[in-house]
This record gives sequence, structure tokens and C-alpha cells, in this order.
Amino acid sequence: MRLLVVDFDFFFPVVEDPQDPMRFLYDWAHFETPYHLLEAWERRALAFLLRGLDLPMPRGYEGFWQRVEASPQAVLYYADSNALAFHPQVRRGVREVVLFDAHHDAGYRPVGEEPSCDDWMVFYHREGARLSLRYPSWRAHALVEEPEPQVPLERRVDEGGPVLGVDRIFLARSGAWVPPWADGAFFAFLASAPWPKVNLDGVAPRPFDLEALRRRAREEALGLRVMERLLGIGPGQAEGGGL
Repeated sequence: MRLLVVDFDFFFPVVEDPQDPMRFLYDWAHFETPYHLLEAWERRALAFLLRGLDLPMPRGYEGFWQRVEASPQAVLYYADSNALAFHPQVRRGVREVVLFDAHHDAGYRPVGEEPSCDDWMVFYHREGARLSLRYPSWRAHALVEEPEPQVPLERRVDEGGPVLGVDRIFLARSGAWVPPWADGAFFAFLASAPWPKVNLDGVAPRPFDLEALRRRAREEALGLRVMERLLGIGPGQAEGGGL
């Protein structure tokens, strides 16, 4: 039984180069908590909007399923956390896991008794499954920069070829890594998959009022300009001035 696991963060490029001037906008903490699934993204969105920048969006997911050759009995399971890739319904009879992910999920710290989003691959190894990973091209540097997996794992950068012999599919949204303004893309990606689908944890679009954030950004930008006029300084000079 060959399991294909796709983490949607595979399609959400982030800037990680410390020399890139945009790096600070992506300096995000990631934990699977309610705050990091929703509230944290409001502050992160405002950091872009206040600077007049477009919000980062997923890319490259269109047409991905067309690369997958699956058995007629294949079922797609989906959830928010990639930890549920080891759900009893998903792992039943699996002897091989092929993961498309921006992270190897094969252990970065001591492994607990239950699988988590960053070590569930270790649990498949304990079951005797063969493991392989495809990084997205935007994260090719992870081959040398990401901590070594704790279990044998064949890693390489995805070259866009076919994914053959798939018997079962699992898709994770990874909402602590992928923002709520990308939920529309995630659910469109899910809907485009041609297999029967099973929602394992009730994952649904998150309530995220992007228009309200855009209004807030416009209001705060206006307030900054008014303050600058009152202080008699040029645009942007008040920023970082301790005010």
C-alpha cells in the first residue's frame, strides 16, 4: 500500500534567506495552537498591508493532481494537521509513504508517545514503511539546511514528474504554516481532487475578515500621515522614532 501525503505548505513559498530585505515579514513562529491557526495571521497580514504589499499566496498547486496515478479504490483523507497522516484510517496497510512537503516531518526533537505534525514520519518508520520526501523547488536549500531526519528518509527536490502507484492520499492544510487568506486556494485544491474524500477532523475555512484588515491598514496609514503633518516631518520619518 503506497500512501501519498501532500502538505499544502508545499505550495506556499516563504522568504527564508536572511539576506533578503523581505525576510523580516516572514519571521513567523509556528505552533499548532488556536492562536497560531488564526489570530497570529491578522498581525502578519497587517505587516504586509501597512506597507502596501500584496499578501503572499499559494502557487503551483493547479494541476498537481493530474500528476498522480492512483488506484480505482483510492480515497483522499484530509485534515488540518499533518499529524493525522498517521490516523488509523490512513495508515492501515501502508508500506510506503511519499511526502510532498516543505519540511521532512521526520523528527526535529525528542519524539513523544503520540505522533505530532513534525515527527509522524518516525511512526511510519516504526511500522516498517519506506519513506521518501519531495521538497518544493523554492525550498531546495532544505536539503542541506534542515536538521537531519531521525529515521531513514530519501529526500530530493520535486522535479514535476508523475507520482505513480498511489493507493491512498492524505492532504493537510497545515493552518499554522498556511494563512487563512489562502483557505480558498486550499479548498479549491481539495475540490479538484478526483477521489472520494473523508474529512478526519472537521477542518473548514477559517473566519478571517480580510476586508476589515484592509480598512484598518488604510486607517492606520492615514493616521500616520496626519501625525507626520502635525509633527512637521516627512512621510515615514515617524516610524521607529519611539512615538
